Amino acid sequence: MADRPHRRVPCRRRVLIVGPLVLLVLILAALAGPGAAGLTFDPAALVTAASSSGATAVAYIPDDTLLASGYSDGVLRLWALATAQVHGPVLRVGSGPVGGVAFNPTGSMVAAADSDGTIGLWDPATGQQARPPLHAGSGVHGVAFSPDGKLLASAQANGAIGLWYPATGQQARSPLQAGSAVNGVAFSPSGELLASAQADGTVRLWNLTTGQPSGSPLQAGSAVNGVAFSPNGSLVASAGADGTVRLWNLATGQPSGSPLQAGSAVNGVAFSPDGKLVAGAGADGTVRAWDPATGQPAGSPRRVNSAVTGVAFSPDGHQLAGADANGAVTLWNTEASWPASPGTNWTVLIASVVAIAVAAAAVALTTREILRARSSGRK
Repeated sequence: MADRPHRRVPCRRRVLIVGPLVLLVLILAALAGPGAAGLTFDPAALVTAASSSGATAVAYIPDDTLLASGYSDGVLRLWALATAQVHGPVLRVGSGPVGGVAFNPTGSMVAAADSDGTIGLWDPATGQQARPPLHAGSGVHGVAFSPDGKLLASAQANGAIGLWYPATGQQARSPLQAGSAVNGVAFSPSGELLASAQADGTVRLWNLTTGQPSGSPLQAGSAVNGVAFSPNGSLVASAGADGTVRLWNLATGQPSGSPLQAGSAVNGVAFSPDGKLVAGAGADGTVRAWDPATGQPAGSPRRVNSAVTGVAFSPDGHQLAGADANGAVTLWNTEASWPASPGTNWTVLIASVVAIAVAAAAVALTTREILRARSSGRK
């Protein structure tokens, strides 16, 4: 019997076979690939003061060599990160709790504010005063330098926002009137806007060219304890007394996603330098982090033994510091990791199941056609 010619599977049938299989592989790869960033916290160091006063604020110097922490007994300490030991003398800010700490962009000046209205300015290299203290006339809850270092803003209990020239100690303009106690301030990365955290449950944005509000207040629903801009300036985060971190889209003035749930009042908030994480300081003694793009938790909460009063990322993003009411500052090494923290994306899962079912049906139909073709060829 002469050999029958080999019947090749028509091209359209090969596509029916290969196409669904490729689709299946792509779906499985997508399911296995990265989602929202996870985060691994590894304890790096613990710095503790000689006194028993609580730590109230924390900030990193831009070159990552020093950490500043303020305390409820009115002092400021600088810590050498290489040794976790005190750097230079203990600095006296005032008689009340330190309300905020900040370094200027060059690291040549550190500012610390006191609840009695004093704002101290020092050279961190020497521990000497950079200039005489500023007097805000009201308790100060937070301070921030502008991105170019030419302005210093003070968040004041009397509802005012002071704007100062730190080089001269003169006021840059009359205080901005926010209408309720100001718990924190932050400059936008461009330096054109200032955000203020308000006790009346709003975040207010200020045009620094005009000194006027920029848009309507953002309604957070409860007292706002702190604010932070994302590094690209597209988002502002608010730390809420209602136990949430809220993200706002500055282009629209609308919330960006649902509130992030912290489980207790949030005393402070900070973005990582790359903008991929936002961290909150919890009154329940936890530090939590989220992926701002997805709103998903990034890793598990880290716990300390008392309320966390402030958080700060190091400028290189490799470390996160949390100050607590027991007087300790805990440092964690941070490492982005995959896959995402637990949580199921049901939309992706359902769509994937449907796609796999369709692919399986296509494969079955194609196989039947091939068997039918072979059967016909034998006749």
